[in-house]
Amino acid sequence: MSFSNKQYTGERFTDVDLTDETLIGCTFIKCDFRGTVFSGALIEKCRFSACTFDFARMNDTLSRGSSYENCTFSAASLFVAEFHDCRLTGCSFNGADLTGWTVKGGMLDYSMLDEAALKKQKFSGVSLRGVNFSDADLEKADLSGCDLTETIFRNTKLKGADLRGVKWDRTDIRNARLEETAVDLDGAVYLARCMGAVLR
Repeated sequence: MSFSNKQYTGERFTDVDLTDETLIGCTFIKCDFRGTVFSGALIEKCRFSACTFDFARMNDTLSRGSSYENCTFSAASLFVAEFHDCRLTGCSFNGADLTGWTVKGGMLDYSMLDEAALKKQKFSGVSLRGVNFSDADLEKADLSGCDLTETIFRNTKLKGADLRGVKWDRTDIRNARLEETAVDLDGAVYLARCMGAVLR
């Protein structure tokens, strides 16, 4: 099956085996990838809009320069999957296996990662605007240099996490579980203000 510079709208790829396939420059709009096997696939400069990846197996996939807009990855397996300079906006990862997931550059803006197991995850420099991390485990995660504008950390475990050099703006971190969390002076000032303290 050839996937190069093609456009698909409303197509069903459910339970298709795309192991080790190469997808380059393709556009997928409202396509169904439920249960699809992508293991070892290369996904480069593709666009996915409102697509469903529920229960898909994306183990060891490499996505480069691709965009995923309003897609769902419910119960999908992204074991050791890599996303390099990708745009993931408004995506939901409910119940997904994100073990060994790598995100380098790009963005995850307004995506749903609530209750996600992201211990020691490296997000350094990634835009995380509006991401919902409620009840997620970000112990010892690296979020240094990230844009945390409107990001939600309700009851999020941030023990030992690195939050230095981040952009704070309407960040909801009041009920986060902070312990040995690394912040710089700007972070300390923001946290103090969230807790009602006045710097004098």
